[in-house]
Amino acid sequence: MDADLRARFLEGMSRVAAAVTVVTTDGDAGQFGVTVSSMTSVSADTSRPSLLISVHHLSPACEAIKKNRRFCANVLSGNQSFVSDLFSGRLRHLNEDRFGAIAWHGGATGAPIIDDAIVSLDCELKTALLWGTHFIFIGEVEQIELSAQRSPLVYGNRGYRRVVPIAPDEDQPHRLESHISIGFFITLGPQFVPALVADFASQKPDVEIRLLEADHDDLIEQMRAGRIEAAITFGKVNEPDLDAELVCPPAPHVLLSADHPLAARSSLRLADLADLPMILLDYPSVRLANAALFGRNGMKPFIRFQSPSLAMVRGLVAQGLGYSIVPQAPQTRTAPDGKGILAIPLDEDFPEGAVVSIAQRSDRRSELAKDFLARCRASFGQADRP
Repeated sequence: MDADLRARFLEGMSRVAAAVTVVTTDGDAGQFGVTVSSMTSVSADTSRPSLLISVHHLSPACEAIKKNRRFCANVLSGNQSFVSDLFSGRLRHLNEDRFGAIAWHGGATGAPIIDDAIVSLDCELKTALLWGTHFIFIGEVEQIELSAQRSPLVYGNRGYRRVVPIAPDEDQPHRLESHISIGFFITLGPQFVPALVADFASQKPDVEIRLLEADHDDLIEQMRAGRIEAAITFGKVNEPDLDAELVCPPAPHVLLSADHPLAARSSLRLADLADLPMILLDYPSVRLANAALFGRNGMKPFIRFQSPSLAMVRGLVAQGLGYSIVPQAPQTRTAPDGKGILAIPLDEDFPEGAVVSIAQRSDRRSELAKDFLARCRASFGQADRP
Protein backbone atom coordinates (compact mmCIF):
# COMPACT_ATOMS: atom_id res chain seq x y z
CA MET A 1 0.00 0.00 0.00
CA ASP A 2 1.09 3.56 -0.69
CA ALA A 3 2.53 4.72 2.66
CA ASP A 4 1.38 8.32 2.21
CA LEU A 5 -2.16 7.23 1.30
CA ARG A 6 -2.29 5.04 4.41
CA ALA A 7 -1.01 7.85 6.64
CA ARG A 8 -3.54 10.32 5.25
CA PHE A 9 -6.31 7.75 5.68
CA LEU A 10 -5.39 7.22 9.34
CA GLU A 11 -5.21 10.96 9.94
CA GLY A 12 -8.54 11.51 8.20
CA MET A 13 -10.29 8.76 10.14
CA SER A 14 -8.86 10.10 13.41
CA ARG A 15 -10.96 13.21 12.82
CA VAL A 16 -14.17 11.23 12.54
CA ALA A 17 -15.90 11.22 15.92
CA ALA A 18 -17.54 7.95 16.93
CA ALA A 19 -19.35 6.59 19.95
CA VAL A 20 -17.20 4.22 22.00
CA THR A 21 -18.48 0.65 22.26
CA VAL A 22 -17.25 -2.27 24.34
CA VAL A 23 -18.10 -5.57 22.64
CA THR A 24 -18.45 -8.48 25.05
CA THR A 25 -18.98 -12.20 24.59
CA ASP A 26 -19.28 -15.30 26.77
CA GLY A 27 -19.68 -18.99 26.13
CA ASP A 28 -17.63 -22.13 25.50
CA ALA A 29 -14.74 -20.02 24.16
CA GLY A 30 -14.64 -17.92 27.33
CA GLN A 31 -15.55 -14.45 28.49
CA PHE A 32 -13.93 -11.55 26.64
CA GLY A 33 -14.43 -7.87 25.90
CA VAL A 34 -12.80 -5.36 23.56
CA THR A 35 -13.21 -1.62 22.94
CA VAL A 36 -14.16 -0.63 19.38
CA SER A 37 -15.15 2.57 17.63
CA SER A 38 -16.67 0.82 14.62
CA MET A 39 -20.25 -0.14 15.43
CA THR A 40 -23.21 0.76 13.28
CA SER A 41 -26.74 -0.36 12.56
CA VAL A 42 -27.36 -2.44 9.46
CA SER A 43 -31.15 -2.66 9.32
CA ALA A 44 -34.16 -2.32 11.57
CA ASP A 45 -36.43 -4.06 9.07
CA THR A 46 -35.06 -7.59 8.88
CA SER A 47 -36.57 -10.43 10.94
CA ARG A 48 -34.72 -8.90 13.88
CA PRO A 49 -32.77 -5.62 13.95
CA SER A 50 -29.16 -6.09 12.91
CA LEU A 51 -25.88 -4.27 13.56
CA LEU A 52 -22.25 -4.46 12.50
CA ILE A 53 -19.04 -4.35 14.50
CA SER A 54 -15.41 -4.56 13.41
CA VAL A 55 -12.75 -6.30 15.55
CA HIS A 56 -9.03 -6.78 14.85
CA HIS A 57 -8.31 -10.37 13.95
CA LEU A 58 -5.55 -10.66 16.58
CA SER A 59 -7.82 -9.63 19.45
CA PRO A 60 -8.63 -12.58 21.75
CA ALA A 61 -12.25 -11.38 21.69
CA CYS A 62 -12.36 -11.89 17.94
CA GLU A 63 -11.84 -15.65 18.07
CA ALA A 64 -14.18 -15.95 21.05
CA ILE A 65 -16.99 -14.14 19.22
CA LYS A 66 -16.64 -16.51 16.28
CA LYS A 67 -16.80 -19.58 18.51
CA ASN A 68 -19.42 -18.34 20.98
CA ARG A 69 -21.63 -17.08 18.11
CA ARG A 70 -22.84 -14.22 20.27
CA PHE A 71 -21.81 -10.72 21.33
CA CYS A 72 -23.18 -7.66 23.09
CA ALA A 73 -22.43 -4.13 21.87
CA ASN A 74 -22.33 -1.85 24.93
CA VAL A 75 -22.33 1.83 23.90
CA LEU A 76 -20.58 3.63 26.76
CA SER A 77 -21.86 6.72 28.52
CA GLY A 78 -19.81 9.89 28.83
CA ASN A 79 -18.57 8.98 32.33
CA GLN A 80 -17.25 5.53 31.33
CA SER A 81 -13.85 6.34 29.82
CA PHE A 82 -12.41 4.05 32.51
CA VAL A 83 -14.36 1.14 31.00
CA SER A 84 -13.09 2.01 27.54
CA ASP A 85 -9.48 2.12 28.76
CA LEU A 86 -10.01 -1.14 30.63
CA PHE A 87 -11.10 -3.11 27.58
CA SER A 88 -8.63 -1.44 25.21
CA GLY A 89 -5.77 -2.83 27.32
CA ARG A 90 -4.51 0.52 28.59
CA LEU A 91 -4.97 -0.48 32.23
CA ARG A 92 -2.53 -3.38 32.20
CA HIS A 93 -2.67 -4.01 35.94
CA LEU A 94 -6.33 -5.02 35.49
CA ASN A 95 -5.91 -7.15 32.37
CA GLU A 96 -6.26 -10.43 34.29
CA ASP A 97 -9.73 -9.62 35.64
CA ARG A 98 -11.33 -6.88 33.58
CA PHE A 99 -14.90 -7.93 34.33
CA GLY A 100 -14.11 -7.94 38.04
CA ALA A 101 -13.37 -4.21 37.83
CA ILE A 102 -16.83 -3.17 36.55
CA ALA A 103 -20.51 -3.79 37.24
CA TRP A 104 -22.27 -6.01 34.69
CA HIS A 105 -24.92 -8.67 34.32
CA GLY A 106 -25.70 -11.39 31.82
CA GLY A 107 -27.94 -10.77 28.84
CA ALA A 108 -30.25 -12.97 26.81
CA THR A 109 -27.37 -14.63 24.95
CA GLY A 110 -25.19 -14.84 28.04
CA ALA A 111 -22.86 -12.06 26.87
CA PRO A 112 -22.08 -9.48 29.59
CA ILE A 113 -24.18 -6.32 29.62
CA ILE A 114 -22.22 -3.43 31.15
CA ASP A 115 -24.20 -1.47 33.72
CA ASP A 116 -24.91 2.19 32.88
CA ALA A 117 -23.97 1.90 29.20
CA ILE A 118 -26.41 4.18 27.36
CA VAL A 119 -27.59 1.19 25.32
CA SER A 120 -26.59 -2.48 25.21
CA LEU A 121 -27.53 -4.58 22.19
CA ASP A 122 -27.25 -8.31 22.81
CA CYS A 123 -26.81 -10.15 19.52
CA GLU A 124 -26.65 -13.57 17.90
CA LEU A 125 -23.79 -13.69 15.39
CA LYS A 126 -24.99 -14.24 11.82
CA THR A 127 -22.08 -13.31 9.56
CA ALA A 128 -18.29 -13.08 9.99
CA LEU A 129 -16.14 -11.70 7.19
CA LEU A 130 -12.37 -11.11 7.28
CA TRP A 131 -11.40 -7.91 5.48
CA GLY A 132 -7.75 -6.94 5.70
CA THR A 133 -6.78 -6.98 9.37
CA HIS A 134 -10.31 -6.94 10.79
CA PHE A 135 -13.25 -9.29 11.08
CA ILE A 136 -16.60 -7.73 10.26
CA PHE A 137 -19.32 -9.28 12.43
CA ILE A 138 -23.03 -8.84 11.72
CA GLY A 139 -25.41 -9.82 14.50
CA GLU A 140 -29.15 -9.92 14.97
CA VAL A 141 -30.36 -8.25 18.14
CA GLU A 142 -32.13 -10.42 20.70
CA GLN A 143 -32.27 -7.99 23.62
CA ILE A 144 -31.88 -4.24 24.09
CA GLU A 145 -31.27 -2.51 27.41
CA LEU A 146 -31.54 1.27 27.75
CA SER A 147 -30.14 2.98 30.85
CA ALA A 148 -30.92 6.34 32.40
CA GLN A 149 -27.68 7.65 30.84
CA ARG A 150 -28.21 9.53 27.57
CA SER A 151 -24.89 11.20 26.73
CA PRO A 152 -22.41 8.89 24.92
CA LEU A 153 -18.66 8.73 25.30
CA VAL A 154 -17.16 9.98 22.02
CA TYR A 155 -13.70 9.37 20.58
CA GLY A 156 -12.29 11.78 18.00
CA ASN A 157 -9.02 13.56 17.23
CA ARG A 158 -7.28 10.76 19.16
CA GLY A 159 -8.95 11.59 22.44
CA TYR A 160 -12.15 11.19 24.42
CA ARG A 161 -14.72 13.91 23.93
CA ARG A 162 -17.87 14.89 25.71
CA VAL A 163 -21.12 15.61 23.94
CA VAL A 164 -22.23 19.25 24.16
CA PRO A 165 -25.72 20.17 22.91
CA ILE A 166 -25.41 22.64 20.07
CA ALA A 167 -29.10 23.28 19.51
CA PRO A 168 -32.03 24.04 21.81
CA ASP A 169 -34.42 21.28 22.72
CA GLU A 170 -37.18 21.67 20.17
CA ASP A 171 -39.60 19.76 22.42
CA GLN A 172 -39.58 22.49 25.05
CA PRO A 173 -42.75 24.61 25.03
CA HIS A 174 -42.28 28.28 24.23
CA ARG A 175 -44.37 30.09 26.79
CA LEU A 176 -43.32 33.63 25.92
CA GLU A 177 -44.18 35.46 22.74
CA SER A 178 -40.61 36.59 22.00
CA HIS A 179 -37.28 34.93 22.58
CA ILE A 180 -33.59 35.30 21.83
CA SER A 181 -30.96 32.57 21.47
CA ILE A 182 -27.39 33.53 22.37
CA GLY A 183 -24.18 31.49 22.30
CA PHE A 184 -21.04 31.82 24.38
CA PHE A 185 -17.63 30.19 24.19
CA ILE A 186 -17.75 27.59 26.90
CA THR A 187 -15.20 29.15 29.28
CA LEU A 188 -16.83 32.57 29.09
CA GLY A 189 -20.15 31.29 30.34
CA PRO A 190 -19.76 30.71 34.10
CA GLN A 191 -18.04 34.00 34.92
CA PHE A 192 -19.68 36.34 32.42
CA VAL A 193 -23.14 35.11 31.47
CA PRO A 194 -25.17 35.00 34.74
CA ALA A 195 -24.85 38.70 35.55
CA LEU A 196 -25.42 39.67 31.92
CA VAL A 197 -28.53 37.51 31.64
CA ALA A 198 -29.89 38.82 34.94
CA ASP A 199 -29.47 42.41 33.71
CA PHE A 200 -31.09 41.68 30.36
CA ALA A 201 -33.95 39.71 31.95
CA SER A 202 -34.70 42.56 34.37
CA GLN A 203 -35.04 44.95 31.45
CA LYS A 204 -36.88 42.49 29.18
CA PRO A 205 -39.05 40.34 31.48
CA ASP A 206 -41.28 39.19 28.61
CA VAL A 207 -38.38 37.80 26.58
CA GLU A 208 -37.40 34.13 26.81
CA ILE A 209 -33.59 33.80 26.79
CA ARG A 210 -32.02 30.61 25.47
CA LEU A 211 -28.32 29.99 26.06
CA LEU A 212 -25.83 27.79 24.27
CA GLU A 213 -22.31 27.10 25.59
CA ALA A 214 -20.06 25.54 22.96
CA ASP A 215 -16.71 25.67 21.20
CA HIS A 216 -16.00 28.37 18.60
CA ASP A 217 -16.75 26.28 15.51
CA ASP A 218 -19.99 24.97 17.00
CA LEU A 219 -21.15 28.52 17.62
CA ILE A 220 -20.42 29.48 14.02
CA GLU A 221 -22.30 26.44 12.70
CA GLN A 222 -25.33 27.13 14.88
CA MET A 223 -25.41 30.74 13.73
CA ARG A 224 -25.24 29.66 10.10
CA ALA A 225 -28.17 27.33 10.77
CA GLY A 226 -30.15 30.17 12.36
CA ARG A 227 -30.39 28.51 15.77
CA ILE A 228 -28.64 31.36 17.58
CA GLU A 229 -28.78 35.05 16.79
CA ALA A 230 -25.51 36.20 18.31
CA ALA A 231 -22.49 34.83 20.14
CA ILE A 232 -19.50 35.91 22.19
CA THR A 233 -16.35 33.96 21.49
CA PHE A 234 -12.59 34.18 21.02
CA GLY A 235 -10.49 34.72 17.92
CA LYS A 236 -11.04 35.60 14.30
CA VAL A 237 -14.22 35.14 12.31
CA ASN A 238 -13.88 34.95 8.53
CA GLU A 239 -17.49 34.50 7.53
CA PRO A 240 -18.85 36.83 4.82
CA ASP A 241 -22.45 36.45 6.03
CA LEU A 242 -21.65 37.31 9.64
CA ASP A 243 -20.52 40.50 11.33
CA ALA A 244 -17.73 40.35 13.89
CA GLU A 245 -16.85 43.11 16.34
CA LEU A 246 -14.01 43.34 18.83
CA VAL A 247 -15.35 43.29 22.37
CA CYS A 248 -12.10 42.99 24.29
CA PRO A 249 -8.53 42.96 22.89
CA PRO A 250 -6.30 39.97 23.65
CA ALA A 251 -4.47 40.00 26.96
CA PRO A 252 -2.76 36.59 27.16
CA HIS A 253 -1.56 35.37 30.54
CA VAL A 254 0.38 32.35 31.70
CA LEU A 255 -1.11 30.41 34.60
CA LEU A 256 1.48 29.03 37.04
CA SER A 257 1.55 27.50 40.49
CA ALA A 258 2.65 29.76 43.31
CA ASP A 259 5.96 27.90 43.70
CA HIS A 260 6.79 27.60 40.00
CA PRO A 261 10.40 28.54 39.10
CA LEU A 262 9.04 31.34 36.87
CA ALA A 263 6.64 32.67 39.51
CA ALA A 264 8.73 35.77 40.28
CA ARG A 265 8.75 37.03 36.68
CA SER A 266 6.75 40.14 35.82
CA SER A 267 6.14 38.91 32.28
CA LEU A 268 7.02 35.90 30.14
CA ARG A 269 7.87 35.04 26.56
CA LEU A 270 7.21 31.77 24.76
CA ALA A 271 10.93 31.05 24.79
CA ASP A 272 10.65 30.79 28.58
CA LEU A 273 7.95 28.13 28.26
CA ALA A 274 8.72 26.04 25.19
CA ASP A 275 10.55 23.25 27.03
CA LEU A 276 8.18 23.16 30.00
CA PRO A 277 5.09 20.92 30.34
CA MET A 278 1.81 22.52 29.31
CA ILE A 279 -1.74 21.87 30.55
CA LEU A 280 -4.07 22.37 27.57
CA LEU A 281 -7.75 23.21 27.68
CA ASP A 282 -8.86 20.57 25.23
CA TYR A 283 -11.16 22.18 22.68
CA PRO A 284 -10.41 22.26 18.93
CA SER A 285 -10.30 26.06 18.71
CA VAL A 286 -8.04 26.31 21.78
CA ARG A 287 -5.71 23.67 20.39
CA LEU A 288 -5.49 25.52 17.07
CA ALA A 289 -4.98 28.89 18.77
CA ASN A 290 -2.07 27.57 20.83
CA ALA A 291 -0.56 25.86 17.80
CA ALA A 292 -0.75 29.16 15.89
CA LEU A 293 0.79 31.09 18.79
CA PHE A 294 3.77 28.77 19.07
CA GLY A 295 4.05 28.25 15.31
CA ARG A 296 4.48 31.97 14.65
CA ASN A 297 7.48 31.81 16.94
CA GLY A 298 8.93 28.65 15.40
CA MET A 299 8.10 26.53 18.45
CA LYS A 300 5.87 23.65 19.46
CA PRO A 301 4.31 23.23 22.92
CA PHE A 302 5.08 20.22 25.07
CA ILE A 303 1.57 19.17 26.13
CA ARG A 304 1.68 17.04 29.27
CA PHE A 305 -2.02 16.98 30.18
CA GLN A 306 -5.19 18.05 28.44
CA SER A 307 -8.76 18.36 29.67
CA PRO A 308 -12.03 19.90 28.44
CA SER A 309 -12.62 21.18 31.98
CA LEU A 310 -11.18 24.59 32.86
CA ALA A 311 -11.45 23.67 36.54
CA MET A 312 -9.30 20.59 35.91
CA VAL A 313 -6.74 22.69 34.03
CA ARG A 314 -6.53 25.14 36.94
CA GLY A 315 -6.23 22.27 39.40
CA LEU A 316 -3.35 20.65 37.52
CA VAL A 317 -1.58 23.99 37.19
CA ALA A 318 -1.98 24.72 40.92
CA GLN A 319 -0.32 21.38 41.72
CA GLY A 320 2.77 22.45 39.77
CA LEU A 321 2.22 19.92 36.96
CA GLY A 322 2.60 22.49 34.18
CA TYR A 323 1.58 25.90 32.91
CA SER A 324 -1.39 26.96 30.84
CA ILE A 325 -2.06 29.94 28.60
CA VAL A 326 -5.34 31.86 28.76
CA PRO A 327 -6.38 34.61 26.32
CA GLN A 328 -7.44 37.09 28.99
CA ALA A 329 -6.49 37.84 32.59
CA PRO A 330 -8.56 35.38 34.64
CA GLN A 331 -11.05 36.46 37.26
CA THR A 332 -10.58 33.25 39.24
CA ARG A 333 -7.05 32.74 40.56
CA THR A 334 -7.62 29.71 42.69
CA ALA A 335 -7.95 26.03 41.88
CA PRO A 336 -11.03 24.06 42.95
CA ASP A 337 -9.10 22.84 46.02
CA GLY A 338 -8.33 26.42 47.07
CA LYS A 339 -4.68 26.50 46.00
CA GLY A 340 -3.57 29.82 44.54
CA ILE A 341 -2.67 30.33 40.89
CA LEU A 342 -0.50 33.10 39.45
CA ALA A 343 -1.39 34.83 36.18
CA ILE A 344 1.66 36.43 34.53
CA PRO A 345 1.29 38.50 31.34
CA LEU A 346 2.57 36.81 28.18
CA ASP A 347 4.53 39.27 26.07
CA GLU A 348 3.50 37.89 22.66
CA ASP A 349 0.99 38.78 19.98
CA PHE A 350 -2.04 36.53 20.37
CA PRO A 351 -4.83 37.73 18.07
CA GLU A 352 -6.67 34.45 18.65
CA GLY A 353 -7.25 35.62 22.24
CA ALA A 354 -9.43 38.59 21.38
CA VAL A 355 -13.03 38.43 22.64
CA VAL A 356 -15.39 39.10 19.74
CA SER A 357 -19.10 39.27 19.19
CA ILE A 358 -20.56 37.64 16.11
CA ALA A 359 -24.01 38.15 14.71
CA GLN A 360 -26.01 38.16 11.54
CA ARG A 361 -25.46 41.21 9.32
CA SER A 362 -27.11 44.31 10.76
CA ASP A 363 -29.88 44.31 8.15
CA ARG A 364 -30.91 40.80 9.28
CA ARG A 365 -30.36 41.29 13.00
CA SER A 366 -33.32 41.51 15.39
CA GLU A 367 -33.73 44.43 17.75
CA LEU A 368 -33.36 42.03 20.67
CA ALA A 369 -30.01 40.83 19.31
CA LYS A 370 -28.80 44.40 18.87
CA ASP A 371 -29.81 45.23 22.44
CA PHE A 372 -28.18 42.12 23.86
CA LEU A 373 -24.88 42.74 22.06
CA ALA A 374 -24.84 46.34 23.27
CA ARG A 375 -25.19 45.07 26.83
CA CYS A 376 -22.37 42.56 26.22
CA ARG A 377 -20.04 45.33 25.11
CA ALA A 378 -20.95 47.46 28.10
CA SER A 379 -20.51 44.56 30.47
CA PHE A 380 -17.03 43.75 29.20
CA GLY A 381 -16.08 47.40 29.42
CA GLN A 382 -17.23 47.70 33.03
CA ALA A 383 -16.05 44.36 34.43
CA ASP A 384 -12.66 42.78 34.88
CA ARG A 385 -11.59 40.85 31.83
CA PRO A 386 -12.66 37.17 31.97
